[in-house]
Amino acid sequence: MAFLELKCKKCGYVSEELVKSGEKYPPCKKCGGETEQVYSGKCYGIGKCTQGCSGNCGSCGGCGK
Repeated sequence: MAFLELKCKKCGYVSEELVKSGEKYPPCKKCGGETEQVYSGKCYGIGKCTQGCSGNCGSCGGCGK
């Protein structure tokens, strides 16, 4: 599980959501539109990177950046 910063493709609303690995991103809380991850945003996960951060917390367990 990770907290991801998500942005609505329809209205642009940005929120942070707790998402399980492999789970579809939840719809926008404002308009119900489809959301996508904001990769320049924050990502929190359980664990620590032992190598340099790839920016994909789902693949390494998260570094808390």
